Amino acid sequence: MKLCIVMQGLKPPVLVFVQSIERAKELFHELVYDGINVDVIHSERMQSQRDNIVANFRAGRIWFLIATELLSRGMDFKGISTVINYDFPQTTVSYIHRIGRAGRAGRQGEAVTLFTQDDAVYLRGIANVMKDSGCDVPDWMLALKKNTKKERRQLARSPVERESISTAPDAQKHKKKYVAGKKPLQTNKTKTSGASAATPK
Repeated sequence: MKLCIVMQGLKPPVLVFVQSIERAKELFHELVYDGINVDVIHSERMQSQRDNIVANFRAGRIWFLIATELLSRGMDFKGISTVINYDFPQTTVSYIHRIGRAGRAGRQGEAVTLFTQDDAVYLRGIANVMKDSGCDVPDWMLALKKNTKKERRQLARSPVERESISTAPDAQKHKKKYVAGKKPLQTNKTKTSGASAATPK
């Protein structure tokens, strides 16, 4: 999620989902650097920390909360205005649980799902969910190949490999990879197309 998305008028509180703890931490540091009132919750944080973060989010002291799948089920927030799937959910069940955090108790809510070309294998099932709930869905999404049960199980076990979340210049990124004269750490890289919203902008 770039700062420009925030500047376009997202109304807090906003819940942002990513696919891993590492990416949650990376996005948190990027948004803090941009001066956004944000915190992050994941399984590596102690229960007391998680309880404190949830309490602050509910009280409005935190406007943006970044979460992994940990928060998509079982935790009820009544005032969520927007859910952003920064990383595309791996299953339709995950998608439903995530976006179900917004617009509860009769309130209006909005869900934005960003995706890359690598996420296209997951898109058809979620496009059907969107259509069934009354959303306008582009025809090309509904025309995508339907995955078999075997393919869906395999996709759920093998998340898309994504680049790290960083707006630092390349020279600065390479500098951080060197530790006391050792070889640079390996990073996973995938090609991405421009992020788009599954709900039309």
